[in-house]
Amino acid sequence: MDLEPHDRTAASDLRLARDVRCARLRRLLRTTIGLSQESVDLLTSMADRLRAAEGALPDPAYY
Repeated sequence: MDLEPHDRTAASDLRLARDVRCARLRRLLRTTIGLSQESVDLLTSMADRLRAAEGALPDPAYY
């Protein structure tokens, strides 16, 4: 059975998410599989807001 490009990407992403040890992070990653880039950007923005609200340090990858 041949998979569409989107399905191949999703399958690859799912394999990567499965390797994450932290169950909470793994769950978060799995819920993002298949979402549009716009939706992923929205989730990232929301995570930044939650970090600020909880007094967590900003994500150093962006600075």
